[in-house]
This record gives sequence, structure tokens and C-alpha cells, in this order.
Amino acid sequence: MSEKNKCGICGKTAKRACGGIGGVICSACCGGKRNSEITCSSDCVHSPFSTTGYDLWLKVDAGLIRRCIRRVISNYGKVRFNAVMEEMSFEEIPSEESFVVEAGAAVYNLLFVERDNHGKTLADEWESQSWEGLNNDEKVMMRYSKSSRVTIIEVQKILNYQAMECIDMFDPERKPFIMFDRSTASNAVRFVKIFSWLTHFPNFSRMSHSGIEVTDFVFNEFMDTINLETRKESKRAGFKVKDHLSKNFGKYCRLITNLALTKREAMLDTIDVHQCVATYGIEGKASEVGAILEKYPEFRWNDKDPEEDDPADTLYYDWVRTGESKAIEKEMHPAFHHNDESLGVGTLANVCFRPDKLVIEVFSKRKYKFAKKMVIRYFGSLVVLKQEKIVDIAKQLKNKPIDEISEEKEKRAVMPPEEEEKILQAFYENKYRKFIDENIPMIDNKTPRQAAKEPGLRPKLIELIKSHINSLEKMNRQKSINLNIDWVLDELGLSEMKI
Repeated sequence: MSEKNKCGICGKTAKRACGGIGGVICSACCGGKRNSEITCSSDCVHSPFSTTGYDLWLKVDAGLIRRCIRRVISNYGKVRFNAVMEEMSFEEIPSEESFVVEAGAAVYNLLFVERDNHGKTLADEWESQSWEGLNNDEKVMMRYSKSSRVTIIEVQKILNYQAMECIDMFDPERKPFIMFDRSTASNAVRFVKIFSWLTHFPNFSRMSHSGIEVTDFVFNEFMDTINLETRKESKRAGFKVKDHLSKNFGKYCRLITNLALTKREAMLDTIDVHQCVATYGIEGKASEVGAILEKYPEFRWNDKDPEEDDPADTLYYDWVRTGESKAIEKEMHPAFHHNDESLGVGTLANVCFRPDKLVIEVFSKRKYKFAKKMVIRYFGSLVVLKQEKIVDIAKQLKNKPIDEISEEKEKRAVMPPEEEEKILQAFYENKYRKFIDENIPMIDNKTPRQAAKEPGLRPKLIELIKSHINSLEKMNRQKSINLNIDWVLDELGLSEMKI
């Protein structure tokens, strides 16, 4: 047998090229020594911890978690394990996905975080026994998994179908790292924040047992709560915030959900979202009412089929904020103002015109008051108010679970993506042209343009822009469109935030 075909370790027949030993290696020596006695290259196809060996990593992980569960239960018993699982629970109605997260969090807590009277973890004890019952790959995996803790992972870039560039928000000194997770990579957008267990392996990191998103809607309150809860503990010798988060993983997952619900209810208590419907009887000639609808630029004919209860000759119009109706924008946020007759012109009301009546539908009390005044201005004595209905939609939404609201949105008819993209593009271009010169509380009431020139405000400005990019990219994914604010980043000198 040629020397070239001999394993560089045991001398047996070998075919695998091994950069770690500078020759060929047999499968037995490779499997028993890689990443422990042999330093494997980052692209070795036989190493579960290489950039090309992720499928092997998944196989090792699937077998190891079962062994970990058995070890935990044999040491602590089923009663204790189930009790810790209960502490890690965060959904009122358990699902298969939440069960996996809770079981994984319980295993990691009892293996890596819980300590005995001598300050040792169960993993420390197992390691002192040379990881009894584990093969080489599993032992290597456990060595790194020992350091797994709960943190907030922020995705910076989606690199491909399985890899993301991320940062650890509780470890600002660590440089950005590459995280592998196919499910997350296929659904995540830039700057999404995920509360989860994180483990760093050679060549890539991994989010264990999935996690829960911390949206920008609740992020500040969530961080404030963590700081408040850890203030006293932080004075204790040896205190680590990630240990605290790991021990209380379920509690903080529930907090994220509860904060979102509480803020949503508070927001709905203050916003003006009402369905206001005014039905006017036609006192004069219907043709005169029709002529007025055709005369004013505010009324744009909507070519849709008659609705179920309307006769065949019913006409529909979109009442937009242009002409004299543009005056309503004085009462609205500047982001909703428009300067021309572009696609970005917003709607004031929906109009239904039948030979016997005129129906105006508006979705806020403020706009409704304005619309009623304008009906008198446009139609005068040709119409008389016969009936009106006002429904507090915000109150209805407050009493509905979020998942029901999402289901209702999905059932609604949507316009073609290309048409919707044009309208949204015009709206957001208008919005952000105003935004860069608006005073924003988050950046000390300076404008983004001003903050970009002040080094002390730049970090706050970056966090503000991150939240905007995150929201836009979520919308892009949901609606299959492609909006971006790269031109804003260029104007503010933040081109490094572009993809």
C-alpha cells in the first residue's frame, strides 16, 4: 500500500485529506479526534463545526439533546425537570414549538446554570467524568455549549439561506459574529432583536431552542425592566446578567408578550379609530349630485363592482385629500402631508352614490367632522342627513386577540403588489423627505440631519434608523415588495448601514 494512502495517525488505509495533520486520515481517526486532538480547518467537509459541515452539526445536536435530557432527569428527577419546564413556559396555550423551547431552556438551565453547594454545574461534573457516554463530536459540542446563555441577538445582515451577521446586545465588546439558523435566516429582517440562548462554536454561532422577538415597540421598556430587576443583584460578587436572564428565561419571555399587550391597549385607548358612516337622503335631482361628484378633484371614481346590497347603477368614489379637502392635513402629522397630485395623496373617505342616497364612510371622528362640513359645502340642500353610525374600532380591537386581528387582515382583499408598491413608495418618499428635517425626541429633539453631524448623537441616530429599516423590511417581506431608504442613509452619511 502506498504511503500516500496511509492514515497519518494510525497507518491504516485512508482516503480523507486532512489539513489538520497535513496528509490523509482514516474515518475512525477523523471522527474520534477532530476538533479535540486535531485542529480542523474552517472549511473541512468532515467537521460538524466548519462552515461547510452544518448538516453534520445538526445531526450531532439532535442526538446530543436526547442524552442531555436523560442526564438531567437521572440527576434531578422528572418532578424537578417538569417544574423547571413550567418556569420556562411563556404561552398560555402550549404549542409544539413552545414545548421544544421550554424543554430546551429547562435542560440548559439544569445543565449549565444551576450550581451545587460547591459552585459546580451538572455539566462541570459530567466533564470531570470525561463526558461519559458521549462520542468525540458530542464532547466537543458540550465544551462550547457549557457557555451558552440567554441574551438579545440583533441581526445585522442576512448573508444567505442559513447565515446571518449578528451582534450580542449584552456583549458589546464582542465583534459581530456569524450565526447559522436556516429557519431564522429565511424569515428574519435586518435589525430584528431575538431573546434566546446563544452558543459560540468554532467558525459559527448558534441560537439554541429558538426564542422570541423583542420588537422596537417594547424594547426600551423591556431593557428598563431588566435593569430595574438586576440593580440589586448586580452588586453581588460574581453576578452575571446573562445568568440572571437564563434562570428567568420564561419570565422574561412572558414579559415581552405582556408589555406588547399592555402598550397596545394603552395606544388603542388614545387613538381615534372609528368607523363613521353618514347616510344622506337625496332631496334634489340625483343627476345634480352626480355632477358635483364629477366636478371636484377630491372625488375620484372607483371602478369596482356593486356590493351585495347595492343596485347595479351604484357608483363608488374615493374622496382624497386634494382640492379644498386638503385643508384636513393641517390637523394631521406632517408625515401625512403631500405636495402634489402624486400617488401618495391620502384618502379622506369612501363615497357610495345611489339614485336615492349618498353614503359617506370615514375612519376617524376628526375626519368625519371635517367631511360632514364639506358635504354641506359641496352639496348644500341637495342632500339631507338621515342616519349616522359611529363604531369605536379601537375598542373592538382592544378586546380581540392579536392572532384574530391578523387572520382578519389576511382575509381582506389586497391590491396587486406592483400597484401597492408604487403607492407606498410615493408615501414613504414623501414621509422621509420630511423626517430628516423633523425634530425627534429620541435624538434629543434634534433633526436626523443635525444629529448626523454630532458625534455624541450618532449612536442614537443609528438606533433610530435601525428601527425604521426593520419596519420597512418587515413590510417588504409581508407584502412581497421592495421599499428601501438607502437615499436617506446617503444624505445622513450612514451609507455603512446599506446592504
